[in-house]
Amino acid sequence: MKKAIITMIVVFALVVWPFSGVWQLLSGIIGGGVQESFIYPIYGGIILLSGLLVVCTELILEEIKSLKDKKEGC
Repeated sequence: MKKAIITMIVVFALVVWPFSGVWQLLSGIIGGGVQESFIYPIYGGIILLSGLLVVCTELILEEIKSLKDKKEGC
């Protein structure tokens, strides 16, 4: 889970401030120009939300496993 969180933070940092200059360099590979540049913050938000979804899912799974182990131990 730590690996997923670190990856999400790194990608989010590449897309959003303060490393948004890196995203501008990658925009040549990804495509788009000035007319599509308003979409880039939306991409950052999608990355952040998907990472949050992964983290919350992992926390819920850990809680379910701990409750299951607790029930089997009784």
